[in-house]
Amino acid sequence: MNNKYLIVFLTFLFFITVGFIIYLNSSSDIPVVYGSSDPIRELPSNAPQMDRPPNIPCIYSLWKNTNESCGTSENVFEEKKPTSGYFSLIFGTFLNSEDANIHTKKLKAQKFLQKIIIKTIEIPATSKVIQVEKGDTLSRIAKRHSLKVKRIIDDNNIANPNNIKVGQSLMIPGEPLKYRIITRNIEERDTAQNFCNKLLNSSFSCQIVKQR
Repeated sequence: MNNKYLIVFLTFLFFITVGFIIYLNSSSDIPVVYGSSDPIRELPSNAPQMDRPPNIPCIYSLWKNTNESCGTSENVFEEKKPTSGYFSLIFGTFLNSEDANIHTKKLKAQKFLQKIIIKTIEIPATSKVIQVEKGDTLSRIAKRHSLKVKRIIDDNNIANPNNIKVGQSLMIPGEPLKYRIITRNIEERDTAQNFCNKLLNSSFSCQIVKQR
């Protein structure tokens, strides 16, 4: 019985020894597998193409297998809500940026407004082009559009005010450049109304506008 176990042991030892000798005499190296430096990401097979939703300005996502940079609070502010029912507040409109900046600082000093984004936007100046009609004079045109004759002369580089012709094009200025202070994307009208009520009680101006 003991001889049987001895034979099995010697046979096992023989094969181990032969295998080790073959390995030492072999010229090929054992292949080494290196792991990828990229993070492991499992992607579904045959997944439909998906685009980033336009109303999400800041996201770390797997849309198209790219990493998008996060937007700033200004990006969030610029993207209007796509759903009706949101509101904007107009805090005031000014003819120069200095007055608008002073008013903005006063608004931001109000504690209940410190968590919302307040921004000054420019309202471009408006103008239109008219054609001189028969019987028109610069004084008549100026009166018709509530302007001074000198303003029309200066804006159109008119050399001789007494020599305008029928059919001549004249640029008539409209509203000047203005600066409007607003905030956007207030979800509830009650919240917007509460803001306005507090401002009105503190001698500020406020107007609620529904976003479209």
